Amino acid sequence: MEKNKSGCSCSDKVEKTVLSCSGASDLGEITDLLARKLKTNNLRNMKCMAMIACDDKVLIENLKSANILVIDGCAVDCAKKIMEKAGLNNFRHIRLTDYGFKKGQSPANEENVSKVYNDIQYVF
Repeated sequence: MEKNKSGCSCSDKVEKTVLSCSGASDLGEITDLLARKLKTNNLRNMKCMAMIACDDKVLIENLKSANILVIDGCAVDCAKKIMEKAGLNNFRHIRLTDYGFKKGQSPANEENVSKVYNDIQYVF
């Protein structure tokens, strides 16, 4: 597996990966916390969505054969669109609003993170 020029380890261990839109809203914060919980519990390797957006060729190439979960907070689907723009379509996608969360009304707390985590931790 090739490394990127910066020496960043984001290109490493991509076989089971999670990427999230960590937007400025409460839903963005929940997606970030959810991705980090999947990483902390060793269920997925978390990768940097910004590296995909800035066209990091090494990470994009390495992700082409990965099992990827992409998490968006709302129907704008920023993370999904970034992945598709990079030519990555081999992912499963979830959106927090599909779980009943509402932007501006969903505190980024363990209770809300766990609502989705408990549903997806082993499914994807």
